[in-house]
Order: sequence, then structure tokens, then C-alpha cells
Amino acid sequence: MKHIGTIVREKVVDEIKENVQQSEGCFFVNLNKVKALSISQLRNNLRTTNSKVYVAKNSLFSKAFDVNKDSMANFISGETAAVFVYDKDIVRAAKVLVDFAKENEIIQVKGGLLKDKAVSAQDLISLAKLPPKEVLLGMAVSGLASPITGFVSTLNQVILKFVWVVEEIKKNKETNKK
Repeated sequence: MKHIGTIVREKVVDEIKENVQQSEGCFFVNLNKVKALSISQLRNNLRTTNSKVYVAKNSLFSKAFDVNKDSMANFISGETAAVFVYDKDIVRAAKVLVDFAKENEIIQVKGGLLKDKAVSAQDLISLAKLPPKEVLLGMAVSGLASPITGFVSTLNQVILKFVWVVEEIKKNKETNKK
């Protein structure tokens, strides 16, 4: 017969595993000496990016993430919280998290997982510096449209030059008749 504590721990591990499967990414933050108000603010800020903060014991995170890899062991040490990102736009969540960590120096970003790939804290900071998705799409469209625009402009110049030449010939004929 299992103890209630064992059943609860198994349920928490299953919940963490389910969050990992449903999320697009997971970031780890150090919450050592962080007040509850700051954690609530972080939760509220991340809610706008379809993300949630999950706090559990490191042993439960280790079981859920099957921590055998050195990279994961670095993330799950000290007082740890996991931020599960459910939105495809992971950059927004990374930006909110990194900005919040800058404002509240007690909170430290440790790293994370993007699907099955471990990323360092520096990678997350670099990810947070990327422009928003809409800007990146605009830059891509601009890059694709630029050669076409240049081609159309060149064709337009050829036509204009032809018209100018015809106009000049017409003017020369008129002046020669006089």
C-alpha cells in the first residue's frame, strides 16, 4: 500500500511530464530568496504569453525530466521553477522572462529546453533579443520582394527611356520642320 505522500509526488511528476509534452519549450529559473509577490508578478507577466510558472522540488523535476544529462543537472539545482511555454512564439516568453530577471536581480535564468534541445542561459538571452515575429516576417517579405521590386523598377526605366527617346525624336522633327 502506497503512502499518500508517494501518491502526491507521483501525481506531480506526471503533471510535470504532461506540461513538458504539451509545451513548446521550458525555461528554468532560480528562485533563491525570491519573495512570493515577485513570483506572482512573474506569473502574471508570463500569462500574457501563454506560459506558466511551475514550482516543485528538484527531485520531482529530476524524475520528470529524467535527469541523466549533465546539461539538465545544471538547470535543476538550488531553488528551481520551470516556465512552460505553450505558445509557438517562444521569443515573447523568453523576452518577458529575461526582462523580468533584469528588473528583479534576485531571479536568475538558468537555461531551458526547446522541444528536446537544451539551451543555456546565454542562448535564452540571445533569443530574447530577437525582434518580434511580425518584424521578422516583414524582414523576410522585404528580402523576398526586394529583387522583384528592383526588376520592375529596371523594366520601368527601360520603358521610360524609350518614351523619352521617342519624345526627343518628335521634338527634333518639329524643330527641323520650322
